[in-house]
Amino acid sequence: MKKHIRLSIQFLVLSLLAFAVIGTFVGSTISSIIVSKNNLEENYLIENQYYAQKLAITTDSLFRNMMKSLTLESEEEEYLTGDSNELYQEVKRTLESTDFFNSVYFVDQTGHIRASAPDRELEGTAANRIGAKEALKKKVPLISKPYVSVTGKLILLISVPVFDDNGSYKGFIGGTIYLHEENSLTRVLGQHPKHVNDSYVFVVDPDGHVIYHPDSDWINVNAEENEVVQQVMKGNTGSQEVMSIQGIPMLAGYASSESNWGIVSQTPKKSVMEPTIEMAKQVSLIALPFMLFVFVLSLAMLKKIVNPIRMLAIYAKQITLDPSLPTPRIPDWYFELKTLKRAILKNVDFYQKKLTYVESESNLDPLTGYFNRRSLEEKLRNLEMYSIILFDADHFKTINDQFGHQVGDEVLKHISELAKKETRKNDLCFRIGGEEFLIVLPETDIAFAQSIAERIRKTTEDTVNPTGKPVTISVGVGNSPDTASHFSELFKMTDQALYKAKEEGRNRVVIANHLNNND
Repeated sequence: MKKHIRLSIQFLVLSLLAFAVIGTFVGSTISSIIVSKNNLEENYLIENQYYAQKLAITTDSLFRNMMKSLTLESEEEEYLTGDSNELYQEVKRTLESTDFFNSVYFVDQTGHIRASAPDRELEGTAANRIGAKEALKKKVPLISKPYVSVTGKLILLISVPVFDDNGSYKGFIGGTIYLHEENSLTRVLGQHPKHVNDSYVFVVDPDGHVIYHPDSDWINVNAEENEVVQQVMKGNTGSQEVMSIQGIPMLAGYASSESNWGIVSQTPKKSVMEPTIEMAKQVSLIALPFMLFVFVLSLAMLKKIVNPIRMLAIYAKQITLDPSLPTPRIPDWYFELKTLKRAILKNVDFYQKKLTYVESESNLDPLTGYFNRRSLEEKLRNLEMYSIILFDADHFKTINDQFGHQVGDEVLKHISELAKKETRKNDLCFRIGGEEFLIVLPETDIAFAQSIAERIRKTTEDTVNPTGKPVTISVGVGNSPDTASHFSELFKMTDQALYKAKEEGRNRVVIANHLNNND
């Protein structure tokens, strides 16, 4: 029997110890993984949004520089007086002086290409593509939407009009960007700082067509079904988790540029798990030896902890069978343990009472002694027929502003004491807001509730408050079930009655069902 008791105690304590150690280890590891994963995802979302915004600014700056370069070029005399060779040399110089464009050409006001570099074969042909037609029609600096050029390439056209000294339109200078080839735009968009974790940037035009993507097969694909693309098409900036156009879960940040392009920087969600798993391994390697040490040390202490408990258990069992059993020889600390147990039981009883008191206090407003809003539902649970009086102090903000919040609190306490004196023993008083009070009158019709409300209003009006002069209140009165069958609706209608009282000049009582009938 003794062996059974000893083994049972050891098994219980050992099981609890093992559970605590293993549970702590597993719990800390899982929580570390979850926290790390959530933090990494949040960081990627923030970083991608920041990078998209930064890239939008950089892209806009690049286009402004392109426009500036073409604008300076449009002022050259060759475009007004030069022959085809001079024009060719000029557009060639423009092309070679920067790395902005894949080609540059000059189109006259009739829509014919006068000079083109690097390919002169286009000279003399009509510029009848979408971008050129738009530039000839609008005669203002433009960035076109992507379109297929006469050479069969998908391009963007950056164009600036040319005018003579008299302001007559002479055509435009256009710089083209081949979206499937390398250029200054693709170099700017392709330098994603987190390419090592498969992050990348793609860009869409206002219609949702992809105009840049690290995989050129996606260029000119319509991606308007993508949630992030829908956001940037609306001009929004932000970040969210989204399914990419390749069907991969992504952590995406997005921004819109001044040219109405949408720039999306995104990172595969799977990239978050690799550092998270690595972190979990590091935590395990650090924590596991410490956990094992704690476990072994606890086992060593187990015998010292269990033996006095076992002695106490055996003695307790034997003393119930043989009250005359003498007290066995036990260590001196056994009596201290017995005293501690007795003290603990007394303390448990004390704190249970204390907890009951604290719980009761938590349902009371410390300023007025009224019930607070937390206890409202419980107090109303068993009431079927009742009336409510809802009131607050008129111009209370003025009192606070003029006399200070401490005096304002004294005014509220003063009003609550006056109202309490006018209520009955079983009426329930609540403070539900800053200066707003509610009185619930069980088994009371609305006529009697109105009379109590009038007494409270009149007493408040006639009594000098801590500011040195009377203060008034506005009151709404309602009844369940006459005004409404549910408290939420009753409270709403009574609150409307209260505000009706304020609209009619304050310092008055308005009945909620009367208000409803008037409406």
